[in-house]
Amino acid sequence: MRKPTCIRCQRLKIACTFEEKKFVFVGQESKSRPANSLISSSGNSLVKTGSTLVMDEYFWTNYLPQEDPALDGSIGGILSAPWIPSIRELAGKDDDVKKAMQACALAGLGWMNDDRGLVVRAASFYAQALKQTNTALQDPTTACDDRVLASCRLLILFEMLQRISSEPSPITPQRNQIADWRLHVNGTCRLVQLRGREKHQSGLGVDLYDGTRMTAIIHGLTSRKPNIFTQLDWTVPQSNMRDELYTLINPVPQLLQDFDTFQNNGVGIEHGSVHLQHIDTGVALMQKALNVCYALEGWEIEVLMLCYEKQSFIVSIRSPRSGSAQEQGSLYDVCRLHGYGFFSTCTQYWAMCNIFYSSLRRYHAHLQAFIDTWTLGEVAPVLPKWVSPELHALNIAKVAGYFFEPGMGLWAAHAAVFPVSTALRYFATTGRKDSPAFRSMVDSFTNSKTGVIMRDFLNAIGVVQEFES
Repeated sequence: MRKPTCIRCQRLKIACTFEEKKFVFVGQESKSRPANSLISSSGNSLVKTGSTLVMDEYFWTNYLPQEDPALDGSIGGILSAPWIPSIRELAGKDDDVKKAMQACALAGLGWMNDDRGLVVRAASFYAQALKQTNTALQDPTTACDDRVLASCRLLILFEMLQRISSEPSPITPQRNQIADWRLHVNGTCRLVQLRGREKHQSGLGVDLYDGTRMTAIIHGLTSRKPNIFTQLDWTVPQSNMRDELYTLINPVPQLLQDFDTFQNNGVGIEHGSVHLQHIDTGVALMQKALNVCYALEGWEIEVLMLCYEKQSFIVSIRSPRSGSAQEQGSLYDVCRLHGYGFFSTCTQYWAMCNIFYSSLRRYHAHLQAFIDTWTLGEVAPVLPKWVSPELHALNIAKVAGYFFEPGMGLWAAHAAVFPVSTALRYFATTGRKDSPAFRSMVDSFTNSKTGVIMRDFLNAIGVVQEFES
């Protein structure tokens, strides 16, 4: 019981008061686990012991990766979850946020320790938090409070932790996990819009905005259409390369929708000069998409240069369009050298490129086919060979297991869902479900305790079940 040197409090931006704490151990009636366990087989005993604070801290220290605080974050994405200190601060002041946080804590700890009592109790806290948040949203003034946005962000996290594979009961009825997740994301996006830009320029609003941003962009990419958040034309504080990446990728959901609209509108064109206007529209859209591709290429080069400057990593900086990854340095070579947060940013980058480049290649083929039908000898703008999802999907497959190594925490497991799901889908649609890359990604979610929890969310979006059938 000595004062630890785990640097967790420093990572959570709170004062270490270990020597002042009185740990209350519960669950001693359970014969299946040690008597000094912090986990209880009874949700009621947890409340009666008054060990809520201990349980919350125990959850977050298991949720967050054990990251080196010496990494300053200037490369980007070093801080694993910068919104969490703000959430913790608000939970100490507001009952709504506290209940939402308890729902996440009990769900995470319950599943990690196979304690169904905690899982049931988590559902009860979730129901209370949801009711209180909905009540607060009825008043436009109250809805703009930081505490409401914090509660909404925690409800999104809970949806990823709830595990639809659990047996329904009167307290925990069967629900559509991905539908609930999307509902909370949409609601949070609308709330950010209602709060306005000024609310996210300083104070807790900056971290809460940051905690919502990636989730909203992922929602837009996977649904192939913009949401309220990605349509916001705001200038917000940017401090690192992660911020720049999100700014670059923010317009892509709109481009994906435009790709689909162009292809659908082309079906009904049979004669007249309408086809020329349609081609002009298609070419302009293609050029806009290529501009994003070159910007993403520039982002990768700049990140590699920063990595080289920070740690003198000897690497021959290359652009994605030149050289082979085996012979020259690449983002894959450095992604794990600058902290878990930076590693996560790199994999999110690969996932975003995977979706965008796959869609762009399909769109380019469709545009060229339409041009060939209505013109003689004209060609669509050239699509460079390096604008391909292949390398990005392979990179994700090669690092997937790293999300589940010791010290990565439950945060890493749910951060893996988006990139791994995009890579799984790519290999499946290219007829490589039996490939080592595909199998290694599926196994990474199967052979880890935290991975098994998030595997249910993969099932909810149809990734694992669809591709193993």
